[in-house]
Amino acid sequence: MGRQHLLNTPADGATDTPAALTPDLGKWFAEQGLLRTAIEGDEVGTIHEVTRGPLVALGSGDSDFALAPHPDLVGYPRPLAGMALDDYNVFIFRWYEAAVAAGDVRCARCGKLILSGDDLPDPDTWDAIFIEKELVAWMLVHFDCKRWLAKKLKGMTPFELTPRQPPTYDLSSLTLVETERQTPHDE
Repeated sequence: MGRQHLLNTPADGATDTPAALTPDLGKWFAEQGLLRTAIEGDEVGTIHEVTRGPLVALGSGDSDFALAPHPDLVGYPRPLAGMALDDYNVFIFRWYEAAVAAGDVRCARCGKLILSGDDLPDPDTWDAIFIEKELVAWMLVHFDCKRWLAKKLKGMTPFELTPRQPPTYDLSSLTLVETERQTPHDE
């Protein structure tokens, strides 16, 4: 009988830590209180403490979740080491903007493609949201879909999902000003 600690391992029990959740990112998520842990046992008495980090949703299906990306691995000008949670939220928004521009994101509720642009018709307007319950995740959702999202996510945990590696988008062309939260007078 033994005890193992598995960090963001696939459901099949493989123990290779995905590249996106490097030790520094895992430590940073822990410091922010964004990790979720479950205790699992098997038939031979081995106990596993399984820890999952935050996810990003790229669509409405359970298979559309990916590990949260690491800013240092995509050329983001503001390093993880100096970030607060608000800074990381700005990073995620910039990462999602690149994902939308690439046509890689669908609404987390309805599954319709998220479109880029400033003057979208009302049904296509969207928002980035951060969920911090049993499941910790960032996702994009149409404004009209927001009210139904809570029902879809109720009871969902990261342990039911098998997240994939996050897509990589080059964010090195962003300026430091673009890595700061925009205030209403900035827009």
